Amino acid sequence: MLNFFPNPYPDEDFRSIVYRFSKLSANTDKKSVMYELFQAKTVRNKLILPRNILNLLNKIPGQHTYSLKRMIKEHSYLPLMKPFYTLTEYNRIVEDIGQTTGAIVVGTNRLRHMISNQVRYCPLCLLEDYQTIGETYVHRIHQIKFVQVCPYHHVYLISSCRECQRSFSYDKELLGTPFCSNQHYLPSYAKQINHVETNETLLYKVATNTNFLLQNEKDIGIELLRENYRDHALKQGYFSPNGLTRKNTNFIRDFLVYFPIGHLEALGINLNQINRKFAQIYFNLQGNHYNVLFHILIMNYFSGSVNNFLNQIIPNTEPFIPFGCGPWECLNELCTEFNQPSIKLCNRYSYKEVIYGTFRCEKCGYTYTKKCNRETLQTVEKIYVRDKGWVWNKKEFEIHNLYAMKIQQTQRFNKRQRTIVEKMHIPKKHSFAWTKLLLQVYLTVKSYKETARILGTTEITVKKILTKNQMKIS
Repeated sequence: MLNFFPNPYPDEDFRSIVYRFSKLSANTDKKSVMYELFQAKTVRNKLILPRNILNLLNKIPGQHTYSLKRMIKEHSYLPLMKPFYTLTEYNRIVEDIGQTTGAIVVGTNRLRHMISNQVRYCPLCLLEDYQTIGETYVHRIHQIKFVQVCPYHHVYLISSCRECQRSFSYDKELLGTPFCSNQHYLPSYAKQINHVETNETLLYKVATNTNFLLQNEKDIGIELLRENYRDHALKQGYFSPNGLTRKNTNFIRDFLVYFPIGHLEALGINLNQINRKFAQIYFNLQGNHYNVLFHILIMNYFSGSVNNFLNQIIPNTEPFIPFGCGPWECLNELCTEFNQPSIKLCNRYSYKEVIYGTFRCEKCGYTYTKKCNRETLQTVEKIYVRDKGWVWNKKEFEIHNLYAMKIQQTQRFNKRQRTIVEKMHIPKKHSFAWTKLLLQVYLTVKSYKETARILGTTEITVKKILTKNQMKIS
């Protein structure tokens, strides 16, 4: 049990909280502090994405307002990456941060390249914090590499004293006053940005949009990003009606007109990163799409800000998308999600004048294809079943197994004779009940041809269903 733990300040970097605890407890050995708080034996990068926080929270004495979610949301850098995970993935990461003995599902690799190695301060935040709370601390927003100005005071961040060139680092003592270690007054070095210059305006816009991502209360996930990218890209003509990225060169050209090369270089962007698959990677959120700065710029290009991009109501684009936006129904009558909108993904591709859409239920594996006209986007009613899935196959195998011996005996005496049968109710073609009836009819008439005639199908279909599971049965 700890004797105390300092209250965190607004948007305080988690490393700064641990540093203040170390200073107040007079324990300067970083390794022993890490072990005492988190049962961690190493120091390096452990606090960029902290872990074993529950171990710390359980040691804090008395009643307090700390919680795992609050620590992650207000004092870690994970909210910056939250939009690029599904809810399931994000919750798993949160669990690992709370208590884990090994590596976190998503380690610090994706965050490390975005966090500055040196500690950065806003000179006016230093002064303001010292005047209001009596000490200074490290602000989380200032440590993100592509944030070069303070979103609150519109001044450039500093990572060293302009007078003595002494750098600020976690390897050294953090600032507790607005003076450097040589007692130079840092607020005097505050340099305001010039909002007339579009280059500096962009730096400020990036800072405010990044801050919005960190502070935003809305649940932003990869599904929302994909949907909004698709709608905006479709509206601008960067998505073709079949749902595929097109005119990638047009998007790159328009993007570079909106953000001139000189402005991008000021943000530390290498133009080689804007390659021919740029739109495909970022619109579809595939492959190496984790450059948060690019996403912020693309959102600004489409909507003027990250806030507008995530919250603006986009005119309904569903009539322009083949097969709609989904979700789509599962057509497997044996599935628990039968006729329910459970399919969330549609793989679209085109050939000549036809657009094809393939739908797969993750619950049962049932996969089917629809097609529509490229010009009119009119969907053809006919369904093409690609795979009936494991639930259907398992049930069908059980039925085949039930009738296996009788089918083998019947096939030995397969007489091609026309048999008169009573008029029967025939279920929907290719339904499971229809498949079961096919087996029963064949056992009665002992003929592929007669079975096909009675059920209104072909001999090939009858043979295929009868022989499908014979190898498994034998």
